[in-house]
Amino acid sequence: MRKISYLIFSVLAIILLENSCKRTDLTPAYIHVTLEDLQNCIDVSDFNETHDQYFDQDKLDAIARHKFTHVNVYVNNKNLGCWELPCKVPVLDVNSTDSCTLVLLPAFPLSGMTNTITGYPFLNICRQKVVLQKGTTYEVSQNLPKYVYSEYARFPFFETFSNSTSFVPSSVSTTNLTFNPTEYEGNNVGEIILNNENGLSFDVASSKFYAPVGSYRTLLEIRYKTEVDIQVSAKMSAAYNPYNAYPVGGFYASPDEWKTIHFDLTNVINTYHSGTGSVTEMTLILSGVADKDTERRVDIDDIKVVYIKTA
Repeated sequence: MRKISYLIFSVLAIILLENSCKRTDLTPAYIHVTLEDLQNCIDVSDFNETHDQYFDQDKLDAIARHKFTHVNVYVNNKNLGCWELPCKVPVLDVNSTDSCTLVLLPAFPLSGMTNTITGYPFLNICRQKVVLQKGTTYEVSQNLPKYVYSEYARFPFFETFSNSTSFVPSSVSTTNLTFNPTEYEGNNVGEIILNNENGLSFDVASSKFYAPVGSYRTLLEIRYKTEVDIQVSAKMSAAYNPYNAYPVGGFYASPDEWKTIHFDLTNVINTYHSGTGSVTEMTLILSGVADKDTERRVDIDDIKVVYIKTA
């Protein structure tokens, strides 16, 4: 009896050993996403109708124009992480006979008070059915995702410098310089030339607008190409020291490349707004300084403030 039990145990041990030695197929499928895949991914053709607003084509083009540098990837509701573009994302848990649900959420570095990667929260989620096969690469460019703005997203401030500018010298400005609407490198921009003759500094204020307080996410976006560093602040109606300028952040000179920067205004608004009311009156302040006996140019393409309710 002992010999039979020993024999059975030995056979079972051999079977288990053989099974454990079988190699698991860890060949991944890949999802390839390029920078270009997410550069023109927002459909604004029905924006005015769905948001009960009227933006001209210049503004519609501006709200569709983004430079997303990262993407959050989800397959079948599983978070595969945040990736810098371009990227080739490995996916292990795939069955080539079934389709998967792919979700790509555009993201970007958030600057100003913080420095982190955040998703763009104003777009509706785009879900796609795709087939991922082990050992092959799925090219997102073959079936580009298309996003639309959430019906709850709003733009309380917009400046495209197409024909005029809402910016004027601030109350503390030492020069009369402000953005001059002009065409530069094929785009309508606001331009300031700093030199000994015009002045070596500027401090300009936007027209007033209203931003919500409380459970909202509010972002400021600026597209720029500048030869001097720029500081950004915001004035708002406040319970104490009304219309003081509160720092938002800044960005370094970028003389050779157009860049886009985002600032989170949420904390600034909720910290310094008036103690009463559901909105606060705001003004954006941009300032910069050049060295003596130099000529420096500042070009700003689009400035937009966008918010959405979060609760």
